[in-house]
Formats: sequence, C-alpha cells, structure tokens
Amino acid sequence: MLTHKTSDSVRQNLYNYIGEAYFKESFLNRKMVDSAFYYLRKGVYTGDSVNSDNKEITNVSLCLLAETYIYTGDTATAKKICMQVVRTYHRYNQGPDAADTWRMLASDLWDYNIEDKMIPVYYDSAVDLYTKAKQARKIAQMRILKMNFLSEKGNRPAAEEELKQVVKLAGENKFEDFSAIYQLLASDERYKGNLNIALGYALEAVKYADRSKDKNVYEQCHGELAQVYEELGEPDKSVYWYKKCIAERKNKLSQYIIYRTTSLMVVQMIKGGQAREALKLLLQMAKEDPPKGLEENATLCQSLAYCCMGLKQYKQAEQKYIEMINAYREGQFHTEILHIAYYDIGKFYVDIRQYDKAGPYLDKALEIGRSTIGRTKDLQLLLFKVDSAKGNFVSAIKHFQSYKDLNDTLFNQAKSKQIEELMIRYETEKKDRDITMLENESKLQKGELEHANQTQNWIIGVAALFLVIIALLINNTRLKQRTNRKLQAQQKEIERQNLSLQHLVKEKDWLVKEIHHRVKNNFHIVAGLLGTQSEYLKTEEAIKAVTESRHRVHSMSLIHQKLYQSDNLSAINMVEYIHELVDYLKDSFNIRQSIQFNLQIDRVELALSHCIPLGLILNEAITNSIKYAFPGNKRGIVDISLKRISQERYRLIISDNGIGLPPNADLQHTASMGMRLMKGLSDDIEGYFTINRHSHTEIIIDFMYNPGLNERKNTDSRRSVRRS
Repeated sequence: MLTHKTSDSVRQNLYNYIGEAYFKESFLNRKMVDSAFYYLRKGVYTGDSVNSDNKEITNVSLCLLAETYIYTGDTATAKKICMQVVRTYHRYNQGPDAADTWRMLASDLWDYNIEDKMIPVYYDSAVDLYTKAKQARKIAQMRILKMNFLSEKGNRPAAEEELKQVVKLAGENKFEDFSAIYQLLASDERYKGNLNIALGYALEAVKYADRSKDKNVYEQCHGELAQVYEELGEPDKSVYWYKKCIAERKNKLSQYIIYRTTSLMVVQMIKGGQAREALKLLLQMAKEDPPKGLEENATLCQSLAYCCMGLKQYKQAEQKYIEMINAYREGQFHTEILHIAYYDIGKFYVDIRQYDKAGPYLDKALEIGRSTIGRTKDLQLLLFKVDSAKGNFVSAIKHFQSYKDLNDTLFNQAKSKQIEELMIRYETEKKDRDITMLENESKLQKGELEHANQTQNWIIGVAALFLVIIALLINNTRLKQRTNRKLQAQQKEIERQNLSLQHLVKEKDWLVKEIHHRVKNNFHIVAGLLGTQSEYLKTEEAIKAVTESRHRVHSMSLIHQKLYQSDNLSAINMVEYIHELVDYLKDSFNIRQSIQFNLQIDRVELALSHCIPLGLILNEAITNSIKYAFPGNKRGIVDISLKRISQERYRLIISDNGIGLPPNADLQHTASMGMRLMKGLSDDIEGYFTINRHSHTEIIIDFMYNPGLNERKNTDSRRSVRRS
C-alpha cells in the first residue's frame, strides 16, 4: 500500500512498473490496456509534483504511455508525448537520450505495423543526434534498423544505401567486429535471392565471429548461415547451424526467439527425415519451458503442425494450423511472420489437395509480400497448382512464369558453380583448420608427455621426501602424545586444585557473610545497650546524645545487613540502602505524616569504604533536618540526591525547606559534633564538604570514586594494618 510518506520517485517507479506489466498482459487480454493507461498516467501526474531531479523517471513514464497509445492506434497522441520528451532532453542538453526517444518512436510504429511515412525521418533524427554526440556504434545501429525497415517495405535501393553507410562507418571507426556487418550483408543478399553472395558473406560472418571476443554475435551469425543453407536446400547443414544458434540463445534471449528459431530448425529436420525426433524435441521444450504468451503459443502450434504433417497425421496437422492462424489473427505480429503463417497453412491444403481452402490463405500471403525470393518462388508454384485445379489457366500460367523467372534468378549455372566453390572452399578451410588443430594437439600431447615424465621423476623424489617427513612427523607425534599425557595429568591436578580453591572461595564468602551478620548483630546489641542506658539517664542532653549514637550505629548496622543479604560482598546498592535508612529514621522520629522525603538516587554501587562515611553523613544531615528545620511539628520536605556527575565523580545533596541556619552562625568554627563528624567523614573519602544557606539549608558532598582504585587502596590499607 502506498502511503503519503512514500517518496514521489518510489511511487512513480512503482506506477511505471505496474503500468508496464498491465501493458504486456494486454497482448493476451486486450481489456488490460485500460489498467495500463491508468497506472502510466498516475506515473506522469506524480512526476508533475516532483523536482527536476526526477525528470528521467517522468520521461520513462511518458515513453511507456506513448507506446501504449501506439498499441491502441492513437499515434497522434503518442507523437505529441514523444515530442514533449525530446524537448525536455534538448532543454537539458541530453542529445543521446533524445535520440533514444526518436528510435523508440520509429521502432514502435514499425513493430505494431503502423503505416507511417515519418518512420525513416525519425531514424534520421536519431542518427543526427548520435552524430553530434560522436557515438559511432549507435549511428550504425540506427542505420541498420532503418535498412531493415526499408528492406521490409520493398525499398531495396534505399536499404542498400544504408548498408553501404554502415560498412563505411565501420571502416572509418575501425570496428573490430565485422561479423555483424557481414551478417547484415548476408541477410540482405539472401532476401534479394543472391544466395551465392549471401553464402560468402555468411561464412565470413562466422569466421569473424570465431575471432571476436564478443561471443554475443555468435547466435546471429550462426542463425543467418542456417537460413542461407535452408534456402540452398541443405537441410542437414541448416540443422547443424540452427542447433549451434539455439544453444547460444538459451538463457540469453526471449522465449519467443527460442521458440521461433526452434520452429525454423524443425522444418529442416522434417526435410531431413527426422519428423519424430523433431516432435520429441518440441514436446520436451514445451514441458521444460511452457509457452508464456500468444506469440509463443502460436509458434508452438505452427511447429507441431509441421511435425504432424511430416508424420502424415493430417487431421491433427489441420487442427494445429487452425489454432496457429487464429492466434496470429488475434495478436499483432511482424509481417514476415504472418506471411509464413498464411503460406504454411495454404501449402498444407495444397498438399492434401483441398485447393478451395488453400486459395484464400495463399492470396493473403501474396498480399503481405514480405519474404525471401526463395519463399516467393515456392508461393508462385503453389498458386499455379491452385489455379490449375480451379481451371483458371491464364492466372495459372502467369504464376508458373513467375515461378520459373524466380527459380532462374536463384539457380543459374554460374550461381550454382559459385555456391559449390564457396562450400568446397569453406570445407577445405575447415579441414585445414582441423589439421592445424590436430597438429597443435599432437605437439601439445608430446609436450605433455615430456612434462609427465618430468613430473613422474619429481613425484618419486617428492614421495621419498614425504616418507622422510612422515617418519619425522610420526616421531614428533609420539613425542607430542607423551607431552600431552603429561599435560593432561597436570591439567587434572590444576582442575583438582581449582575445585579446592573454589570451595575455599565459597567458604570465605560464607565466612565474610557471617562476619557481616555478626557485626550487624553486634551493632544491634550496642544499639540495644544504648537504648537501655538512655532509660537511666536524667538529663535531656545525655538522652539526646545516646539517641543520636543509636541512629549512627543503626546506619552502620544497616550497611552490614545489606552486605550479608547480597551476593556482592564488596559493594552496596545505594538506592536500596538510602531508602531503608530514610524509612528507619521516619519510623524512629515518628514523622511519616509531617515530613515528606524526595529521593533522587542514581543506580550506584559503592564499596564499604565509602558506604559507611556516606551512611553516617546521611544520618547526621537527615537527623538535623528532622530535629531543627521544622519546629513545632511543622510540615516540610527533605530532598536527598545522589548523582553521578562524570566518570569518577559523584555528588550527594541533602536539603530541606525548613527555617535554615541562623544568619550569624559561624560554619567554619562551629563546635557541633554533627558538623565536625560530617566534615571529617567527607575528608575520609577525599570529598569536599559544603553547606549552602539561603532560605533553607543545603549540604553538598562532592567526592571521587573509582571501584578498581578504591579496592586497591582498601587492600593496601588492610595489608599495612596486618604488617603493623
């Protein structure tokens, strides 16, 4: 589904893709052309909303739309669209792209059998633009297309002039690949009936193709030579070259071209008495690669009809010919393809002596007219037979005279002799190449034999060396095995000692937990003793001092409690600890309803060396806030924050919104035990102690903490204590 967030270029490409798919589908189902129009127009409209960077996509949309209009017969609209594309390319100085558009317009008009006198002009416009861009190969391609068009329309002199220009261009630009040129020359002479000249050109094309690095020209040259041998009545040679052509075309060209070439080969196989083999080949091809479209299906029916005719299965042959002609009538095909189709079905009815049915098909083939002189000759002979059977003797004599004239044109004595000489010369050259190849193979085999003898000597020497190396390796392996056995025994001893150490570590952990547990219990006993002692005290000041001591003892007791309850025996989770300490103090002073605590504690784990000083500082600061900041059970808020300022720097802040310290209080020389205690504890952790007083009191302790560094300091201090 396309959303509004999809970029315009992506949407436009997708519309082009869908529109083109529907357009191709319309060859089988004409109704699909409306869907093609819809999506291609959407692509164009989307292009109107995008910036100039997307103009190429829009031009693709317009060219596809133009081809669709040509397909439906609206050539006027198609031409307007192409003119718009050409103007766009000229505006951006893209001459070669404009030339491509002219080529597309001319070729589409030709492919869809649109009679338009402007087709050669469009090809000339493309040639002019390619000439300005100095693209010689593109110029040659355009002239070849124009030549084929003119040849099809019967304008042989103009077609020959274009071919001369191609040959001249190839010479001036030193094209390395002359095989394509010779192939075109062979095709031109074949259509003119000069089979002797066509054979010479076709053989030269194959020779150049063998030398060429570009193997893509193989199939065209081999296919042309196969067609020349077909015209010469050499079915075996024709089949040989058709097979080479099909092998090279597989997996490279469209299915239709493969089917078409196979159909041409099947005719020659049947002439050579291989009708059953041809039928088997067709059925295997249809099974492995079933026909995908109308033109492929029509070609397959045509080929199967040939085979049925060759096997004298006339009823099945007629059925396939009718399926073929119906398929060709439904689609739009090249005129020569249609000519061959009407010729084939007409010839079939002549062969089975149904002349009334043959006549209309042969007349249609003659009307189309696009074929070689050889097929035109055979068509005249078939029309002679039809007219003779119907009693139209005047027309029959005319057709027979045309047949004789064309036959004499094709096969006079001089031409036959020249053809024979060309074939002999080619076979001689081929044998010479084979002899040279055999001599080279003999030399190669001799060299390989000498190399094999040298290799054998080397192998013997290397084998002896390998035996020595193997003996050394075996000895080394035995030494390694003995060493491994010793290492395995040592490994087992190490594993046993590791297990013992792990057991000792576990016992140590349990002992440490037990120590923390007992320390916590001792702190509780001390707190209990202080509580009991406070009951016997008379003065308020003494009771107050004992109570504060109990709170300090409890803050340290809580740390040891957290240590033995946790799996980590060296660090305290400060989030849990501070929350529990605050809960304890709230319960001790019974202030849950009057004073609110806001805690903002980062997830930090600190070692015991930092936890105890920070716990005592927190105890002192919170107790002072509870006792002095909110006189008369006044409601208030105490904020506690522990934040990680940088990688190793932390900040603890305790503040309240109470009455604050007196304005004249001397914080530097105060004799308060709590203040001295907090400052001294801050010094213990190398922290910086600060009190800010504005409308309330704020205590800030900045300190450094590095887990690894602090652990080493603690270890060093414990060692120094043990040494002392």
